[in-house]
Amino acid sequence: MRILAAVLGSPIAHSKSPLLHRAAFVALNLDSSEYSRYELGADELEGFLDSHTDHTGFSLTMPLKDRLVTLAAERGWNLDETAALTAAGNTIVRHRGDVQVANTDVEGIVRAIAPHKESGPAAAGGAGDGRATILGAGATAASALVACRDLGITHVDFRVRSPDRARRVLDLAERIGLTASVDDLTRIGPSSIVISTLPAEAAPDPIWDDSFAPGAIALDVAYAADSTFLAAAAAHGLRPVAGTAMLVEQAVAQFEMFLAAARADDPTATETMPTSKTLPAADDLTARVTAAMYAALEVPPVRAQD
Repeated sequence: MRILAAVLGSPIAHSKSPLLHRAAFVALNLDSSEYSRYELGADELEGFLDSHTDHTGFSLTMPLKDRLVTLAAERGWNLDETAALTAAGNTIVRHRGDVQVANTDVEGIVRAIAPHKESGPAAAGGAGDGRATILGAGATAASALVACRDLGITHVDFRVRSPDRARRVLDLAERIGLTASVDDLTRIGPSSIVISTLPAEAAPDPIWDDSFAPGAIALDVAYAADSTFLAAAAAHGLRPVAGTAMLVEQAVAQFEMFLAAARADDPTATETMPTSKTLPAADDLTARVTAAMYAALEVPPVRAQD
């Protein structure tokens, strides 16, 4: 069995996706698998995909995420709920003529936050219970919004520089059954989850409310070494979650899709592999891949406590 994949985007030289996926290959002894990177603009995506039909799948970053969803609609490809709702796709997988497009950023955010939520003090009934604050209103904010729904949030407060640019996420909130509000970046009110989707260099310096309940969580999707946003969140009693957690967890979700497609294309692979290279059961496989990816970044994974 062989996975042939790559990350596409522009700029792409900084991408950590090759490091993460190659670490997973090593962890599972998938010695013949390959993961590359290609510098690609949105107008080049269609031609590139048509000329690389031998690939199992691709990871996509900016500026290709919106274009992939548009292309999927034009080609009649399968859009999963995450990509359809957010109008952004970061994963494309092929299997015997079938093409699947997904947005694993949603699952990445859920998996990054869930262990902290499960192991943290119960905040039910406290200030901000059932509420989330999202900084930003772009494509990643849409992914964060859907993730908040999956994490049990019922209201989201968007904090943005230009409130008139929040129409997309406000409409999405209504579609998925959440209430939402929008305001500027000067203040962050009580919330059980606070997510910054802003670039590190654009991090604001808002006033934080003093009444966050124990167990409140803050995630910075930017994976800069030092996050002023997370430092401020920690100073106000929130549990900080670095962007590397989302980075790894969305990559694990992608890898699971690549592996499932490769297995389906070669159903006898596990049977014909040497015993030492037989793939582990699903739960152990995911744990092994996750640990390998975190180790590649030299960051320990966070696990939920019983």
